[in-house]
Amino acid sequence: MKGLTGVLPALLTPLDKDGNVKTELAAALIDLYIRQKAAGVYMLGWTGEGAYLSVEKRKIWAEAVLSAAKGRIPVFVHVGYNENLDDSVELAAHAAAHGADAVSSVGISTKATLDDNIQYFKRISGAAPNIPFYIYWVMQGTTLTGGRPLQPTEILEAMKAVPTFAGIKFTDTNFYTLERFKKHAPDLNILTGADELAFCSQLMGADGNIGALQAVTLYHYREMFRLVNEGKIKEARDLQYRANEVSEAYADSRIGNLPGIKLLMERIYGIPVGYCSPDGPYKDAVIAEEDADRLVEIFRKNILLPE
Repeated sequence: MKGLTGVLPALLTPLDKDGNVKTELAAALIDLYIRQKAAGVYMLGWTGEGAYLSVEKRKIWAEAVLSAAKGRIPVFVHVGYNENLDDSVELAAHAAAHGADAVSSVGISTKATLDDNIQYFKRISGAAPNIPFYIYWVMQGTTLTGGRPLQPTEILEAMKAVPTFAGIKFTDTNFYTLERFKKHAPDLNILTGADELAFCSQLMGADGNIGALQAVTLYHYREMFRLVNEGKIKEARDLQYRANEVSEAYADSRIGNLPGIKLLMERIYGIPVGYCSPDGPYKDAVIAEEDADRLVEIFRKNILLPE
């Protein structure tokens, strides 16, 4: 898989009230994103609640999605968040065996050293040796060094030990760092995860973006991406501002990011992705009908949808 450009939705994990994976919805979600011409999908990260699902549930959902995709759209499988690092290695091997196009992981923890993380990434790469590996970068790289800010040149040099390293899911707002990555490694595939700043990241050299908001605004973000490439900056910026109206609306404490996105997936696209994980931060989330209606109204007022 060559480096991707464009917009990749962060894939939701559909769950019933008891936290069981609704695998029957994999085809509907994948078909939706293929129709809207996603550059790929990124699953089991924050939006996919990978941190709050068992290894077995993550495997079940990965198999369902990869079976539904059938090579029609690139699928990135996030395999991190595990206290037992053997679980990450097992998930990487499983993803590769079932046809994943890339694997990805956050760092081990906020206490692990850079060398610890490099050894961990090498193990993931070894378990999935024929597909690319992407770092899930957050907090200026401090999660990769035990809290010390990390310079692009330092991590690029260290990652030479990871043979399948191909890119970064750059969930950060320091786009100077992004630009330095591109200066020192022009072929590094950088897909940003700051949904509300995707427009800015593209101006600074990002190849594309991955995000929770894009899970329900893919077409809108694709139009933004196209306008930037055509030099229509004012028009593209306006689309970012409009998307941010939705982001602000679901950030309301009465709704919440993930519950709001799951609600929009059902109300706008008719795909009942259900509840948030009973082991996650939104386990008791209930959105009042008045708040749900307001969120849907703001979405319909601001977001472009394909005809």
